[in-house]
Amino acid sequence: MNILYITDNNIMGHGGGCLGARKYYSAIKSFALKNNADFKVISLGQNMPEAMDIDVVKNRKLDKSARLHGHSNFMYFTWENNKDKIMAYHPDVLFLGRTRLGFIAKEMKSKQPGIKIISFVDNIEYDYVDAYFALAKGIKGTILKKIEKHVVKADEGDAVNYSDRLIYLTHRDVKRCKELYHNEDPYEYILPICLEHTCDLQIETPLKTVVFVGSLGYGANVSAVEILVKQVWIPNFAQNNDFQLIIAGGNPTDEIYNWSKLASNIKLVSNFDKIEDFLPQNSLMVAPIPTGAGMKVKVAETLSMGLPIAGSDEALVGYEDAIREDKYGGIQRANTVKEYVKAIWAFSKMDTRDLVQIAFQNKNIFEKYYTFETAKKVVEKCMNEF
Repeated sequence: MNILYITDNNIMGHGGGCLGARKYYSAIKSFALKNNADFKVISLGQNMPEAMDIDVVKNRKLDKSARLHGHSNFMYFTWENNKDKIMAYHPDVLFLGRTRLGFIAKEMKSKQPGIKIISFVDNIEYDYVDAYFALAKGIKGTILKKIEKHVVKADEGDAVNYSDRLIYLTHRDVKRCKELYHNEDPYEYILPICLEHTCDLQIETPLKTVVFVGSLGYGANVSAVEILVKQVWIPNFAQNNDFQLIIAGGNPTDEIYNWSKLASNIKLVSNFDKIEDFLPQNSLMVAPIPTGAGMKVKVAETLSMGLPIAGSDEALVGYEDAIREDKYGGIQRANTVKEYVKAIWAFSKMDTRDLVQIAFQNKNIFEKYYTFETAKKVVEKCMNEF
């Protein structure tokens, strides 16, 4: 059996997309080894031992050109330049890392009808466009969003229609896929955010630390930080020297730099390498995300570190199992400014014993639902049911 996995992410890179790609890679590789299958990978970076001998190039020009060709992903050109070589491999099973690669599913099915195609639905990409373009304003923003939605819907629709199986991130994605693409797949595989292992924090501080972590150039996160700083922190905690707010993430906008200077107890950590380099033990993670799609990696990361979290309905999508098993208030739902203020004050009153209980509980929840072992079981189940 020949198995091919194609992803537009760097499997060994940083960020949510890369973590997802690594989860899928690990699970597929485990199945291939167990079943003596030949396994090849095509990914950004081409840095895996199973990498097929082709070049994968990404840049802004290719991104824009793909849209002019009616597609939503730079991998369109990798496919066009190498599809003869890829088809010559004759994969029996093709895994596609996201639904934006639907153009590959469509052509592979037409040229090699016997192939089995499994697409990972990391979120409904059509819905994700709104969150991605949250900062796009005016006529230009409206036009760009309209073009993006058109090409995304075409590619995503092909992924849904030409895949033999879909592996979803959340039950919400299953429902939305049916609404948008009229998909009536009797198989509903759910594979949540999964990380490799727990993370042990070493930094100690006497301060009650509240933390926001995320890509700081991403529209929805920028809006979340603005609400957190201006409406939650400044009126309630800026004058309290027992508290500190840490805002951490890559590529912060100029606005975020300015907001971080509004109070002396706000700290901005930009473009960090490892979260344990700055995150203290017993911190409270907050995720005031109003809109988005898919699951949020930061919640799984928080559980893996044994920290409490206060998150919006959007941030907690897909974590129903974790919420159900929370017995100590380690996962709090907060959707308004008032609720975040209340959650932070409640956190400030937790003593060491309370936080130790939460740490033990949240790490156990993580081990039960959100490790690579879960991913391996879901992929194996899907393959065995073909």
